[in-house]
Amino acid sequence: MGRQAKGPPRRAGTTSAFNAERAVVGVDDMVLLPSVSENGILENLKARHGADQIYTFIGHVLVCVNPYKWLDIYNEDMMKYYAHKQRIDVVPHVYATAEETYRTMVRDEENQCVIISGESGAGKTEASKQIQNYIAGISGSGEGVDKVKRTFLESNPLLEAFGNAKTVRNNNSSRFGKYFELLFDAAGRPQGGHVTNYLLEKSRIVKPGKGERNFHIFYQLLAGLPSSARASFGLSNNPSYYQYLRVSKCFSVDDVNDEEEFQATMTAMQHVGIKKKQIELVVQMLAGILHLGNVDFAPLQVEDAEGSAVAETSSLDLACKLLGLDGPALSRAFCFKWLHTMAPGGKIESYEVPQNPDQARSQRDAIAKFLYSSMFDFLVERINVALDVEKQQQDASDLASIGILDIYGFEIFDTNGFEQFCINYVNEKLQQIFIELTLQSEQAEYAREGITWTPIPFFNNKVVCDLIEAKQPPGIFYVLDDTIKTMHSQQGEGVDLTFLEKMTGVHKGHPHFSKRGRVFEIKHYAGNVQYNVLGFGEANKESLTKDVLSLLQKSSNKLMQYLFQNENTDEDDQPGKRRAVVTAGSKIRTQCAALVTALMDCQPHYVRCIKSNDRKQPNNIDDKRVLHQIQYLGLLENVKVRRAGYAYRGEYGRFLDRFKWLSRETSPEFSGKDSAGCKLIVKAAIKDIPALKDEVQWGKSMIFIRTPETFFALEKLRERTFGVFVRRIQRAWNKYAGRRHLLQLSADIAKLYSKNNKGRQRVSLYRPYDNDYCRDNEVRDAILRIIQYNGDESSKLLFFDRIHKISKIGQRVPRYLVLTTAALYLFEQQTPMHDPKTKTIVPLISLRRRIPLQSIEGIVMSPLADPYFILRITPAAVLPAPDTSHWKDNKSTLVCMATQKKFSLFTRRHHCRVTGNIYCADVCMNMHPVPDRGCYTPVRVVDSVVGYFSTEMLEDQLLASEKKTEIAVLIVNALRNISITFESTIRLRTASVISNSPSEAIKFVTGNQSEISTRPGEIIVTAAESDQVPQQYLDARKKRERKRKKLREAQREQEMALRAARREAREKEREEERLRRVAEKKARKAAEKARRSSSSNTLAPSANMSNVRKFGEQIAQPSSNVNSELAAALARRRGN
Repeated sequence: MGRQAKGPPRRAGTTSAFNAERAVVGVDDMVLLPSVSENGILENLKARHGADQIYTFIGHVLVCVNPYKWLDIYNEDMMKYYAHKQRIDVVPHVYATAEETYRTMVRDEENQCVIISGESGAGKTEASKQIQNYIAGISGSGEGVDKVKRTFLESNPLLEAFGNAKTVRNNNSSRFGKYFELLFDAAGRPQGGHVTNYLLEKSRIVKPGKGERNFHIFYQLLAGLPSSARASFGLSNNPSYYQYLRVSKCFSVDDVNDEEEFQATMTAMQHVGIKKKQIELVVQMLAGILHLGNVDFAPLQVEDAEGSAVAETSSLDLACKLLGLDGPALSRAFCFKWLHTMAPGGKIESYEVPQNPDQARSQRDAIAKFLYSSMFDFLVERINVALDVEKQQQDASDLASIGILDIYGFEIFDTNGFEQFCINYVNEKLQQIFIELTLQSEQAEYAREGITWTPIPFFNNKVVCDLIEAKQPPGIFYVLDDTIKTMHSQQGEGVDLTFLEKMTGVHKGHPHFSKRGRVFEIKHYAGNVQYNVLGFGEANKESLTKDVLSLLQKSSNKLMQYLFQNENTDEDDQPGKRRAVVTAGSKIRTQCAALVTALMDCQPHYVRCIKSNDRKQPNNIDDKRVLHQIQYLGLLENVKVRRAGYAYRGEYGRFLDRFKWLSRETSPEFSGKDSAGCKLIVKAAIKDIPALKDEVQWGKSMIFIRTPETFFALEKLRERTFGVFVRRIQRAWNKYAGRRHLLQLSADIAKLYSKNNKGRQRVSLYRPYDNDYCRDNEVRDAILRIIQYNGDESSKLLFFDRIHKISKIGQRVPRYLVLTTAALYLFEQQTPMHDPKTKTIVPLISLRRRIPLQSIEGIVMSPLADPYFILRITPAAVLPAPDTSHWKDNKSTLVCMATQKKFSLFTRRHHCRVTGNIYCADVCMNMHPVPDRGCYTPVRVVDSVVGYFSTEMLEDQLLASEKKTEIAVLIVNALRNISITFESTIRLRTASVISNSPSEAIKFVTGNQSEISTRPGEIIVTAAESDQVPQQYLDARKKRERKRKKLREAQREQEMALRAARREAREKEREEERLRRVAEKKARKAAEKARRSSSSNTLAPSANMSNVRKFGEQIAQPSSNVNSELAAALARRRGN
């Protein structure tokens, strides 16, 4: 695949980790801005830029502010996040635009294009690459598909090396335009593609600007070429040795390793199908161009004229050797120029005119520019050959396309020439497309949907485009071509000044044109630009003279022969025979017309790139610069148009899918028409959002909501509803997961019962595992207060029920058993009593024993059908003395901590053994053992804690409950590391003091009735045989369970089939509606295309888009009636 950036790359765009679900700063979609103004847009972009949220939507238009630092937001995880997501459901990102483009192409079977615009350094190239990477990442795979993807992606580093350069505004500025079309089959898999290039900045080859660099490839060549190869080409690794590189006095770029980049470029050339020998010839040609630039000239008098000669031949010899040219012939081509004139009688006379040193250098530079641009075209041709759909054995007519346009941004320099004029012309055309397809189409959409709205005025730049390209009156391009045609034998300022005079005569008084000396000014949509007319004539001449072309065709270099084999040098091409002159202006006009045709046949998607500052500093927003770009990109008008009528619009199906949860009638599935479902949703939402009643409009296929505040309210209602659903789902899932786990444990214990021949009681067969069986709220509240006092208020309640404990003498004593995630509690319920005379208290509930779960070592049961189970508990050790570490200081406490009475001879101090606080006798009369504090005989405790502390020792517990299996399951689940064993006779481990468990051996037997009896040395626990479930009853129950399970599964399958049928019917209806809309859209496009074709006043393209830039193709010529049109216009101007 393509190059991977090592550390911060030179690319202008992109910062640290990005979380797709991050907190939103400002608004994601500026259609929903609370304050619609240029300053409001600026503040929103500024706030988001500061939070590294560089992308923002305006409806379907994506705005990107260049952060000038690397953001880790371009990776496979992010691609997976955006795949198959609707734009409204995700945060703004270039991946969201790429996803929408790709899915729309597949869904609507319609060609798509992404138009990326913005000034130089705004991050257009990076955006283009990320769109390509995303589409390549999600668009299927296969041997042929992967090859297309590899070629598709590797073309980027190759074209960047030969077409990008460092400028004062951008370290990786694209100095050419590129329209990349990728072709897909019906399944959305790439099958081929085509690259069209525009406006290569040829002047950079011979004279890059101060502080800038030539094209990257020259520096890569000198840094990365092996020393042996450099020696064979006569090259030095020092760029300052070469005139074409040292003139700018800039040789390196921060954070760029030219040597590594050279290797990446060579690898890319191989991946796009350029053969090794061809690569060698390209490198050889590059070296030849560098040597050509070092050829200089000295003045030489030639008869009576000022001529020139090559000052030093070493560079010329090296250039000729590498380019396969004859040295003396090339030298003469530099120093002399052939002129052909028509003599009386129709005879052609030719003259060889000497050139002065400046003219010779101009000829040298013209040849160098022609060589490099031809080589660049060759590389583009090789890429197109590799992507040719015929090679993939596909019919192009069956394929849909995605086009990505990455072209120069609008340029305004201190001195602007012909190249800036052409660049800004193309940007004017793109702005015109944006206006027509985005702003004007908004009104058309409302009309189609039957929605009324108030149109918003905006500047239509068609008047500027006509000024440049129109036929009548002749636009600037036509005036320039006419000047070149009539003064073809002249050169220099004379041609330029004549052009300026003619242009002023035609366009004087035009509101967007003015002239000042040798400068003319055009009021572009992006601002006023002054163009220096000097050099326009020479720059507009696209080709070399035929004698120079003939010389190049005679080269022994195979690549040179291929490049120039189709150039026209016929002898009958004489001045007496009028031939169409192919000029740079006519060429870009033709290319631009073809580009416009291609874009207008696609559904467009827009990425508007904004440069944050001119110093290329991260975390810096230049308010003035950004505000200027907001103005000329027309973002405010875009926002106003999007929300002039309605801030939100969406297809009924998408609205239903997003908001169906707001109505019980539409969730979770709705089987009716989408429009009916939307109306039910709005009806339900009006209860919470009354404004919705007056702000909704119903179109033919879409719902419209007028203000952003109302739509925000709808979104918040959806989030609230989801919050309720989330909590319900969490509760249901926790209940389900916990119940499933406990039932599984219960099943495991049942297997354990079966394995150990444990009998089952009848009452246990249909036991519902509810865990909490207490229905007495008074008891519940008392027990929960005691648990809270013991520090377990945050513990989860696992079990709560009334059971029985077998006492020391073998009696069944009622107890409440409460199990939490921290401890097991045994409580005693008593009749509440408070005796004022004795000042003793008997609470409703008293804690008998708190048993930490970690103290439980295991569970023992008998093999009989009885309710008994034994908790094996580590007995507590007896403390040698009471624990007084928590006691308060006796001397420092002067008053009762409950009554505030002062202690005296008659008011004695008493320490509460539980709390450690000091009280008077009035509130400390109750006597209880406190075994956890080492007090094994009754001691004083304060009245307020009576019943709140354990009064029994830790020891084995013999308990009885019909829910013994559930209790055992819960304990095993909580501890995980204990087991259940089965014994017929067992002796409990009892405490050595205040024990309340039987110390005798416990023996389990069967009998006629359930009872507990004692004998010397043992306690007999009898289980009635009649309580055990017969095996045939168990088998019958299992059979019924299987039958019920089968019935439930059948009902579930029937319900799922019904839901699937409803979904299928709904999807079918939606697909029919989609096909209807696609057909309507295609019909509208066809009608619009026919209208444009009949009324267009621009030059129609002469070739299909796929053939526009094939190597050596002849471009259509300007109309032959330019002179008459120009003369007519001048006559009308003079008459006025």
